[in-house]
Parts: sequence; C-alpha cells; structure tokens
Amino acid sequence: MVRVFRGIMGKFLVFDLTSEGLDPEELVAKVFESICSSITTTVTITSTMEKTRQRKMLEKDSREPDWNMLPVKNGELLYYRLPGTLTDIKDPRYFKRRSNLILRKFSYKHAPKPFSSGAERYAYFALDVTQELIEKIVIKERIEKANSFERCLEAIESSTISYFLSKEFNSATARVGINKEVNFLKVQIMRRTAGFSTRYYTIEPKFCDAEFKRFNVNNGVIKEYHSILEAFAHFTYEYTNGYLVVYDLQGVELTDEFLLTDPAIHCKDRLRFGRTNLGKRGIEECFLANHKCDSICRKLGLSEISRLN
Repeated sequence: MVRVFRGIMGKFLVFDLTSEGLDPEELVAKVFESICSSITTTVTITSTMEKTRQRKMLEKDSREPDWNMLPVKNGELLYYRLPGTLTDIKDPRYFKRRSNLILRKFSYKHAPKPFSSGAERYAYFALDVTQELIEKIVIKERIEKANSFERCLEAIESSTISYFLSKEFNSATARVGINKEVNFLKVQIMRRTAGFSTRYYTIEPKFCDAEFKRFNVNNGVIKEYHSILEAFAHFTYEYTNGYLVVYDLQGVELTDEFLLTDPAIHCKDRLRFGRTNLGKRGIEECFLANHKCDSICRKLGLSEISRLN
C-alpha cells in the first residue's frame, strides 16, 4: 500500500513507532516530522488540484450560447461617479469615498465558458437583461481570485480616469478641427452573492465586430502607430502636470473614433492603479523616452517632449 501511495504522490515520510530504545524525545520528533510532512503533502496536492481546475476553466468557446437556454441571474453593479476636476483625479481619497461609488440592481445572463482569456482575466459573452432593451455585454473574471474586489476597484478607477481624460482630449481636438475621437468603454464592477459566497467581476459593453488591436503596450512598445493615440497619451501627461500618463491603449478603430478598453496608468503615486503602474520610471522610460511629437501634438499646443526630458 505504501508503494502504491508513493507511486502517486512521490516520496513522503512514513511514521514508524519502532525506535531504538523507545526514547520519548525521539518519538516526539518522529511525530512532529510526520505531521509536518502530512501538512506539506496536503497543501501540495490541494495546490495542484486548484491549478488543474483553473486549466480546465481555460477551455474556451468563441460562439455565443443559446441565450434562451440560460437562466437569468441577479447581482449589483458598482461604478464611480465621474470626477469633475483635475484635483479629483489626483486625490486618491476621491475613489475611497463611499459617496462616490454608485450601486444599482442588475440582472443578466452569461455564457458558461469564456470566449477569451488574457494574463489576468477570462472574458465571457453576456446579456444585460435589467431593462426591456437587452444589451450585449462582456463579463470579465479574474483568474487570480485573491483580493479580486480590490483589483476590480483598481480597474474601474483606471477606466474612470481614462474616460474623463478622453472627454477633455476630445473637446480640445474638436476646438482645433480634429474630428476623430478617443473614447473608453465604461467599466463597472458586478457583485454577485450566492449563499455565503460573494464574487466580483468587471463588466463593459461588447465591442462591435471590428478587429480588436493593441496599439501600444505598457512597457512603451508601439505596436501600431496612430498619431492621435500618441497625442492622447501626451495630453494626459500634460493635462495632469506630469502626474500620470494613460497608456497600454487597446481596442478597435472605427470611422470617427478609437474605442478603447483596459488602459494602464503610469503614475507618480505607486500605491494607485495596481501592478501595471510602473510609477515615475514608467512615465519616463516607457512614455517620454519613446514619444515623438507630431502635427496633432503641435495643433493642441502641447509642449515638445524633448524639452521635458
């Protein structure tokens, strides 16, 4: 039997009550060693089972399900009140005040399998059935469940600030005759409680069928150059007086706008915006070192980056 278990689990200690001289101290040491080995083995097996479970969750289905076969579920949506000023953006307490977090009831259906997955999240097709007008949405679930509520809050804080700055940018470009806009999807947190379990997700509107692209990356790499997107990043840096820059721009290009999601923010305050915030170094090495001003930056009257380095 021991050989069978070793074949499954590998080498482990077997507690043997026979010890030379039946020394009580030696007996206690054997008991302690055996218990520690048992705990370590249990933790290892549990961890392996959890990783196996997560790998199974990665099975994807790119097709939308038959919505008529899926039940309606209920939850709550949480989202931030839009900041009104630069002072609000720079003040981390703005996003900690409960009065700035809005809550409403929410009813939905979602696909049983994700249609996509990234390094941190799974994405599911879903329907918002709260109102008579049913809307297609995307529900995103974090792969790493630990501190998922805090990570979701970081995501919608980044999204809310990017949304605010994009509106300011679009107003500025319209004044100088630039008609193509940069817009961000509004991201919200969904909280669902079933029994004693509460889980958190982020939700956002579903993109149209245009090709999804990653235009630039958090580390400063520009994968597909668009002058208006680089000018937007420059605008966020100058509008906030060098406090932050919005980057990692990804989404779809439409005729009259770029529609973006999941931005990253490099900020001088390293305690904000999660692990993708590389702080002052991110601003300097990932943005300033790579940006070259062009006609849109000059039309907007933005300072030459070369003067800022």
